[in-house]
Amino acid sequence: MCTKGATVAELFTKVIATTKCFDQNLRKVKVVRCDNGRMLTEFQVGPEHLNQRGTLHGGFIAHLVDAISTYALTSNEKVDTRGVSIDLSVSYMSAAKEGDNIEVEAVTKKTGKKIAFLEVEVRNKDSRQVLAIGRHTKYIGV
Repeated sequence: MCTKGATVAELFTKVIATTKCFDQNLRKVKVVRCDNGRMLTEFQVGPEHLNQRGTLHGGFIAHLVDAISTYALTSNEKVDTRGVSIDLSVSYMSAAKEGDNIEVEAVTKKTGKKIAFLEVEVRNKDSRQVLAIGRHTKYIGV
């Protein structure tokens, strides 16, 4: 039986591979697991992900928080919308460099009738060091 999470993971892969919009920056991101409000992805930091100092760009991390948490939300069996962002914050804790293997894990913490709360952890896959913590609040009453 095909779960909603598997459908969402397949959609993410298809959309990112073919988009011409800003999300094309996520092309190296691969879905590891997606189920019931959670999504785990991974990628290797490439030159296109770097800032001028040669580390993983903070704006790209914010983009990851936004995109991966949105797909995690849509994998929730009780949610039928991508919602609309009403708040997004990122706390940066450590840097990553080109070639580092990164995991991004998004979890739906709570869904109400109109609001959903998500948390994202961006970490170095090899050292398990946390690079950033993101929080994303979405309006889902649409």
